[in-house]
Amino acid sequence: MKSQRILMKTLRNKQFLALTLSAGLPAGLVFFRMAYTGSIIYGFLVWNLFLAWLPLLFAWFTCMIAPRSRVPALMAAAAWLAFLPNAPYLITDIAHLHPIGDIPYFYDVVMFFSLALAGLALGFSSVAWMQTAVRERMGVWPARLFAAGVIAMASFGVYIGRFLRWNSWDILIHPGPLFWEVARVLHHPATHRAIWAHVALLTVVLLFAYGLMIILPLPNPPPSHGELQ
Repeated sequence: MKSQRILMKTLRNKQFLALTLSAGLPAGLVFFRMAYTGSIIYGFLVWNLFLAWLPLLFAWFTCMIAPRSRVPALMAAAAWLAFLPNAPYLITDIAHLHPIGDIPYFYDVVMFFSLALAGLALGFSSVAWMQTAVRERMGVWPARLFAAGVIAMASFGVYIGRFLRWNSWDILIHPGPLFWEVARVLHHPATHRAIWAHVALLTVVLLFAYGLMIILPLPNPPPSHGELQ
């Protein structure tokens, strides 16, 4: 068991490094666009990408220190949950996609697509790490329900960020107004059907994508000519 945990931590370290480096591609596309056009109109995307990277950091920190220190691990897990919506939030940045500046429109399409992929990879990897930690302590089905629950909560967080314009750090800076606005939505769900429709749609799409990227195994390659004989 000890050797398996050491191996798992090693794999997590390698995955953490690979995912961190992979976020450099969409950032590079944004920086190249700013240098080519002389405009920083899409500069906010780099900040959003940084925020999407934070859940991975908090999840990695949680998994690494959980066996040794429970209180810091719980604090890191809370920070992970608070910042998790920033990862799928990158998908919604496509709302800013318009032909702007002296650059091919297709370039911006690829740039926004790479940002969405990076957000999904960072967010889903952090969920998978936390799901593994829950499975080790509580079993398979509680871990699956945990993953589905946090993805639904992240979808609600995306709505709060995109439409209500709250940020993750507002939990600490403006907890009162944020709490009352969320409580208003939860207390009168029938009068906020549009909100729940948005949240439900995004939750279904994210669960579908999470299943494709995490749960489903890779298909086996087709047999070679020699194997058919």
